[in-house]
Amino acid sequence: MNYDWIKTRAQFDDDDKAAVIDPLKGTEWTYKELNIRAENLANHLQDQGIGRGDVVGIFAPNDVSVIDLLFASFKIGAIYFPMNWRLKPTEIESVIKDSGVKKIFYANKHLSSLQGIADDYLYMDIDSPAYDALVNPEHHKPFKAADVNGDETAALMYTSGTTGVPKGVEFTYESFVSNAINAILTYKVNDEFTTIVSLPMFHVFGFNDLTVPLLMSGGSLVLHRYFEGVQLNDLMAKYKPNYLTLIPTMYYAMLVEPNFDVKNFENVDYLIQGGSAPLLGVQKKFASMGLNIINGYGLTEAPLSLVNTPDNSLKKPMSIGKPVMFVETRLFDEDFNETPVGEIGELAIKGKHVTPGYWNKPEATAKTFHDGYFLTGDLARIDEDGDIFIVDRKKELIITGGENVLPSEVEHVLASHPLVAQCVVVGYDSEKFGEDVAAAVLLTENDPDFKEKLDEHMTANLARYKVPKIYLKVTKMPLTATSKPDKLEIKKMINAKNTK
Repeated sequence: MNYDWIKTRAQFDDDDKAAVIDPLKGTEWTYKELNIRAENLANHLQDQGIGRGDVVGIFAPNDVSVIDLLFASFKIGAIYFPMNWRLKPTEIESVIKDSGVKKIFYANKHLSSLQGIADDYLYMDIDSPAYDALVNPEHHKPFKAADVNGDETAALMYTSGTTGVPKGVEFTYESFVSNAINAILTYKVNDEFTTIVSLPMFHVFGFNDLTVPLLMSGGSLVLHRYFEGVQLNDLMAKYKPNYLTLIPTMYYAMLVEPNFDVKNFENVDYLIQGGSAPLLGVQKKFASMGLNIINGYGLTEAPLSLVNTPDNSLKKPMSIGKPVMFVETRLFDEDFNETPVGEIGELAIKGKHVTPGYWNKPEATAKTFHDGYFLTGDLARIDEDGDIFIVDRKKELIITGGENVLPSEVEHVLASHPLVAQCVVVGYDSEKFGEDVAAAVLLTENDPDFKEKLDEHMTANLARYKVPKIYLKVTKMPLTATSKPDKLEIKKMINAKNTK
């Protein structure tokens, strides 16, 4: 089958309509130009020996070249591989080795992260005149797209390594396209829509769930090269998007900047957040302005899977809602029995958008599926209305002295104290209990007695074994490569503090 959908999109769209807008570079590209760029690049890659099933990587921020490579790869039948430029050198090295990548396009700003690690694979700077000349739509070398099977690997994305070593997640042509269709139907995206992509395009949230559905629908995509709150507020004022997808900390970063203006949201139908736990204070602030932030849920292995609704988010702001179209969910106990209403189980997902497995890891793949359902590792509960609530990561459950502690429960209570701007709860090594509870806290103000005040608050609201034994004050919360709280790093910091 031919999955060259950008060519079809180009045939049906106005020659003058901007498909991709890059405010930083001052460039705009129509759908017809996007297709020509991709065909020029596909011809070039093929001339360089890249063929069906070969992995081609890109190590760059949000740029039109990321889109060029996706479409060129689909035309060739090559495997598109957007690389996470926020990873640490050891992680980058393991990802390159595991992927079998043949060539890497890169942004010069991030070249230092690759030198000495990927020298044999470095190919071309995406910001160079050579790249611009290569894809320039003023000249066109047509390309006949390869016929591929829907179950062939189309793309490869690596997990963020939040709880361990990054793993390569495979997307088939069918799963990649199915996810885009699910998103289009869920958010009712059409060719009149405009959105801004501030999320990194190496991640499924910013790419599979936002960029690809928008382009498949024929809308206009505004590139935000690197997220920054002031800049995004300015882009909101200029482009007035129809919907926005961010992680909770990004909404917070916009809100606290002096150029935040609620009038910039006048065209917005959906404000979506995901990727980490909601910030209830931020949701309440937006709600007070008549703007409802809704929770979406997905992960690298199963992108957009559940979404709340604007109305329901007012009643149940912490819920991730219900499954989107063509997606099924279950909550399993340890024996794979479905858990009843109100009880906690592991969230499992089935759908054509779900990964077929991990690259070169058949054993890990087999452990992650049960009866066709992908086991997310997230603990959740379902209420009598069918709404689902994430409770915690299964791997992050703290077992102290034989008692189970859900970090999310502790975080919820801790975050309600006025001194706490942000908090992350983890387990740390304890000789007496095996594991004990600790919290990293970002304070709203400098208070020398913050530990005593937080401890008093927590003791009044939680069982003693759930109360953190250590409070680690941070001035900046450690983040992973995908801007989630880096719990592994926080745990290391707390264990180091505990041994002093």
